Amino acid sequence: MAAWLALLLALPLAAIGAGDPASSPHPLLELARQRGPATMEEPRGAPGAGELREAEHRLAQARPPALGECATSIGAAVYAALYSELAAARSSEGDFAGAAAELRKAHDCRPRDADILAQLASALFDARDFAGARAAIDASLAIEPRRVGSNRVAGNLDFVEERWADAMARFRYVASSDDDRVTAAYGQLMYWLAQRRAGVANPVFVERTPGKGWPQPLLLYMKGEYTEGELIVPIEDGDSDSNNQPNTTTDERLCEALYYVGQAYWARGEPEVALDYFAALVNIKVLYFLEHGLALAEIAKLRKR
Repeated sequence: MAAWLALLLALPLAAIGAGDPASSPHPLLELARQRGPATMEEPRGAPGAGELREAEHRLAQARPPALGECATSIGAAVYAALYSELAAARSSEGDFAGAAAELRKAHDCRPRDADILAQLASALFDARDFAGARAAIDASLAIEPRRVGSNRVAGNLDFVEERWADAMARFRYVASSDDDRVTAAYGQLMYWLAQRRAGVANPVFVERTPGKGWPQPLLLYMKGEYTEGELIVPIEDGDSDSNNQPNTTTDERLCEALYYVGQAYWARGEPEVALDYFAALVNIKVLYFLEHGLALAEIAKLRKR
């Protein structure tokens, strides 16, 4: 796996020359090349390297009961939270199988918790266990059918599996129902792209008041109101002192932009360009963003083709 990724991630970087990103035929690829992993600082809001050890220590100190006994214990909710915390730390290190194992323990403590099941589905998705992810998210939705986060995960699965009607329905619901207008924008992006990938000539967004700041430039790009080169400015603004929006550093914005713009290329009939964008995204190593797992899933599909 490591050798396969190393070969893959070298592909777009070798194909791009140095220069001004905005004037490049593929501006985001040029920007990603210039901001290679060796030059990037740890993004603000990223899980720290010491969090895994701290989470392991807190769980050990709590002395959780054996599997099968947690749900009936007095501290079931506390133990579940500690397992979930450890799972998040493992995910931040790229250990998605390990994260899923911890979330199964959390589920043992709280078997009717739809959020834990959705977290488990996300971890299994990132571990590329799509069958397991589908089972977990179906169980989450059986408990809370209208839970926005669970519908988002189900929509991601539908999108990767190219079940366009289901993906459109899921993301339309997410885009219209998410109380947070900023996070609702990501549902809007996926709703738009699901329509484009399904062959809809004139996709639409759900009508609602847009959020402020990032990722609004990506929605404007989809509508043709921004060029790819013009995205460079709001992406680089992520590292400005005036940016107080969490999880939107330049590296994090670039990670997201590479995914959504790459999908737009694919929708326009250029899957080989999309592959370069997804590989550049993975090279940035923002492991804790869902776009990282989505990109890996699409890379696997494109390489098979």
